[in-house]
Amino acid sequence: MPTYQKIVWIGLTVTVIAILVLGYFLFLAPAKERREIAIPETSSLAGSQDTDATAAADVTDPSITPLDLELDGSDAAVRELVSATAIPAAMKGWLQQKELVRTLVAVVDNIAQGQSPAALLPFLAPGDRFLAVEKNGALYLDPASYRRYDPLVNALTSVADEAWITWYGTLRPTLEKAFRELGYPGVTFAQRLQQAIEQLTQVPALPAQVALERKMLSYAYADAALEALNPAQKHLLRLGPASAARIQNKLRSLALRLQTYGRK
Repeated sequence: MPTYQKIVWIGLTVTVIAILVLGYFLFLAPAKERREIAIPETSSLAGSQDTDATAAADVTDPSITPLDLELDGSDAAVRELVSATAIPAAMKGWLQQKELVRTLVAVVDNIAQGQSPAALLPFLAPGDRFLAVEKNGALYLDPASYRRYDPLVNALTSVADEAWITWYGTLRPTLEKAFRELGYPGVTFAQRLQQAIEQLTQVPALPAQVALERKMLSYAYADAALEALNPAQKHLLRLGPASAARIQNKLRSLALRLQTYGRK
């Protein structure tokens, strides 16, 4: 394998995916929601261009060697690339899954459209149950439920921006290839990734106490504004205010690095 160095958009990609991954842990049952989801505009992005040309233009570091892998059988190369960096033990376990590139692309696509990626990430389901507590006759989310996601959040935020960017830049052609399989005309994976990031960074902070309403088989937010968020955004809320802020800060940091890199 070649030496992997800094590139462009990866931080956004993998982190977003990671967040999507965290999205599996729902306590509300968003899978049953069927509201219309608004996809963020891509007017702030570069206009629609040929995917390969766009990818080549984004890679301004001549020391980077992008990999255009065949999707079938690409898992081994992806594992080798990621494992070349010191990564948390949890991520090493995630890498044992199959169809890594296709799964990542599908997860980002779901998030960008406000949909739940839960069905794609069953291996990330937390072992502990969601907890609610009653206070003075009202039902609230038990903050202890947030702890279920600590290993995931810690793993994702502990990886340096440099590593995320390197992974993304190296795999960019392969990610675009997988995205083209989904059949969306006039949009690239890079654009879909930015849409996913926008969905997550727009999520408001949770209050210290989160009131709930009991449903038939699950719970809903008593706050209509929180309940109106789309399933992907609710996933981020369920990490808890502190962990959600850590993920959002990571995404913003990576987005800033992209903008700075683009001006070099």
